[in-house]
Amino acid sequence: MRWKIIIVNAGIVVVVGLLTYVLLATSLNDVLTNQSERKREVAQALRAANAQLALDALRMERWLDSNASAPSVHATLAGGTADARSEAATAEANRLRDAAVSEPLFAKMAPSLVLIVDAQGVAVGRNGSALMRGENVAAAYPSLAETLKTGRTASALWINHKRQEQMLASYAPLRGENGAVLGALVVGTPLNDERLTRTSDLTSGHTLLLAAVSNAVEIVADSAAPAGVVAAANQANVTSATKQALGSGGVVTVDLAGSGNLFGAVPLDGYSGETRGVIIAAVPASLVDSVPGLLWPVFAVSGLGLLLVVVGGTLLGNYISGPVSELEDGLLAIINGNSELRFQLEHDELGGLVFRINSLLNAMMGVAEDNTDEQGRPSQGPSARDFQEALAVDESSVSEAGSVDPNVATSLAAENADQYYRRLFDEYIAAKRQLGEPVEHITFEAFVGRIRASEAETSQKHGKPVRYQVQLRGNAVVLIAVPLS
Repeated sequence: MRWKIIIVNAGIVVVVGLLTYVLLATSLNDVLTNQSERKREVAQALRAANAQLALDALRMERWLDSNASAPSVHATLAGGTADARSEAATAEANRLRDAAVSEPLFAKMAPSLVLIVDAQGVAVGRNGSALMRGENVAAAYPSLAETLKTGRTASALWINHKRQEQMLASYAPLRGENGAVLGALVVGTPLNDERLTRTSDLTSGHTLLLAAVSNAVEIVADSAAPAGVVAAANQANVTSATKQALGSGGVVTVDLAGSGNLFGAVPLDGYSGETRGVIIAAVPASLVDSVPGLLWPVFAVSGLGLLLVVVGGTLLGNYISGPVSELEDGLLAIINGNSELRFQLEHDELGGLVFRINSLLNAMMGVAEDNTDEQGRPSQGPSARDFQEALAVDESSVSEAGSVDPNVATSLAAENADQYYRRLFDEYIAAKRQLGEPVEHITFEAFVGRIRASEAETSQKHGKPVRYQVQLRGNAVVLIAVPLS
């Protein structure tokens, strides 16, 4: 029997576990891999990063423009000799760099280059060294020449492998007293992984990459992206989307199968130059690595359920099969001639069956029933004349405060217990007789025992002592519970 119980219940647990897994996997897969939601998220990450970098450029341009009017800056272009102008420009560039480093707006983006050029775009001096003096920087970066020509601030992406330069540069013109452009102030901040990590932290927190697009697409910086993401960003589908974004000016997304990421690209705003920049963002194609990995607790709980089924089935099987086996062995012994054998088995479910088997054996063997109790006193088995009926009790007066007349409760509480139970018994018998119901089987002792047990149960349930009143309702006799406090 125990194995039948275990197999049936184990089958139920397995079926429920599998159905739970299938239903959850189906529902969660649609939620966790929602393509429209993933595309919206990558577009938000791109727009936020683009806006942050454009804001950085605007802040740098305004800061440069405010410093370009300083007399000390203009004095660098008014020196008597080229060497004097260069030395003055280097000193001023060092001062401006220190000022930029102490500026809270430029936290984690300290300038690596502060350069002063003349009206032809030739470098006069830079910070930290005598390098670049006399170089025609405007020839290498036409965007700087445009600023010298128009007299407007600007920012550009400087990617030049020959010059070993990779930075985000901002310009502000230096004007003379008559408004003519005398030169420009240039500040360049490193375009590296740390810069993109800062941008990611300030915006979406997703992986960001910056690609330089000229004849080819080159990933020049990323926000601590895993090697697999960088490799995936260099694949043809992503580079094609990068060029498409540069042409359309909007966000272009591509789901790269097998990479586990959804890529998006958008042109870098606020930075001009021959080399155009494109921001690439990578967001997970799903919110979790795998749905089965997320749902493994379902199998763990199902396994625990199977273990409990085995334990419970074993205990339940033993509880049933043990007494049945004992009855089987006893009946076999009786069949083999042991007519004196009687079963002494106490069991909640099989106790009645054991009693009837013993009675049947006594009747068949002509043995009189033992009508004595454990002390040898005569006893009588249950009969139809015993008081066995259930009492109908109305407890609404206990639960509803104020529904009982206080005088009635006081009177019941003051009544002697013997008088109370005798009166209640008499009223109960009278009500039963009024309905025409038999009362011969109701004894005073049995009635009082039932009443005491019912009062104790009701008192424990409601937390207050109660006594009863007899009431006739239709074709039924009801006991009304009256709280005594």
